[in-house]
Amino acid sequence: MVPLDTITLSITLALVSVTSVLVLFIFWRINEKLPGVLHWTIGGFLISLSFLTVFMATLLGAPWNLAPFLSNSMSLSAVLFTIEGCLRFRGYHSRRRWRLMLLAMPVLVLIAWVNKDYPQARFLFHDAFAAIGMCLVGVILCWRTTDRYELRANTLAACSAIMMSVPFAVRWQYALLAPEVSARPMDVSANQGLVLALIVFSIGWTYGLGVACYFRSNRQVMQLAREDALTGLPNRRSIDESLGDTLIASRRTKAPFAVMLIDVNDFKLVNDRFGHSAGDELLAGIARRLEGAIRSADFTGRLGGDEFVVIARGMESEGDTDESEVRLGEFLQRLRDGLNGPMPVRNRNVDVVVSIGVALWPVDGDSSDELLGRADTLMYQDKSRTSDGVVRASAETGGCSAGEASGEAVLESPIRSEN
Repeated sequence: MVPLDTITLSITLALVSVTSVLVLFIFWRINEKLPGVLHWTIGGFLISLSFLTVFMATLLGAPWNLAPFLSNSMSLSAVLFTIEGCLRFRGYHSRRRWRLMLLAMPVLVLIAWVNKDYPQARFLFHDAFAAIGMCLVGVILCWRTTDRYELRANTLAACSAIMMSVPFAVRWQYALLAPEVSARPMDVSANQGLVLALIVFSIGWTYGLGVACYFRSNRQVMQLAREDALTGLPNRRSIDESLGDTLIASRRTKAPFAVMLIDVNDFKLVNDRFGHSAGDELLAGIARRLEGAIRSADFTGRLGGDEFVVIARGMESEGDTDESEVRLGEFLQRLRDGLNGPMPVRNRNVDVVVSIGVALWPVDGDSSDELLGRADTLMYQDKSRTSDGVVRASAETGGCSAGEASGEAVLESPIRSEN
């Protein structure tokens, strides 16, 4: 092995660690709401202090066992902070787990104190803990990641963490097999390879975390761009994308689907009588009802104003006898039952009645504009009727027909307040 200057390596590692901490701090300041970044920053800060402690203690001629004790105490705690940061970044939040980790840190400090006079025992415990901890970090970053793009974004950080465990494992083997281990860190030959490896993989770890944070932040921004801020449902942009994807899939598989346009009758009366905040609360409540009324395979979103869209896959017309498909009438009845009825808004009960227009693919159109336009026309025809029966296109006549009424009495003003 080519001999390397340990002091030079230690200074380089300390500078790389400080730079990594500054980068992580910037990541945290930019993405304060991103879980896990703060814990990574604290972990990196402790690692930097541990390296600087060894260098400064050696430079100042401090007692030989002081630097290893302080360094091991901080680096072992840093591993726990890094693990917790990865768990939180992946969405595994647990206050109980975090409290247990905080309780474990004084125990690790105590073990470092006990082992400070025994270099071999110190290496065997510290390196085993660090190697296992960094391997665990790499596994957590990729564990059950079904999104291939997220997996790619996390791969660099995960691989760097796992590669960091390798030099710790090598030094652990050295301590296990060596008849005697020097008490001074600078005199241990295995430390040269460890420090060199940490320099390289610390850079990869920091850059990998930057890639992961950027991907997560960019995805959140894209999600907000596709989400209606008031109801939390997909917005018009997401509706267009989902409808386009559904059309492509249906053209290939010939699987039928329905586009349903839903409008809240006399919604303007709520805004006029109770204020726009009450209207917003009503729309949010209808969105929750709509999510509960559709099936898991269906899609729903807010088109705008008081109009909502449902894309129901696998729908057949009333004349189809295929029992494997869900009947359109049954689905619509369940949809009306789930949406219609009193809803508490600002300490008042508001009776909700919706109008629904349904366009079926391919009989009512083969494009997004055709299907939405047909559903819109039929929805307004449904709104003009005195009952709340479904209106959908008739394939034979090209006109429209009224389905069965739900049996509920429809008031002159379908939305009314009840004190």
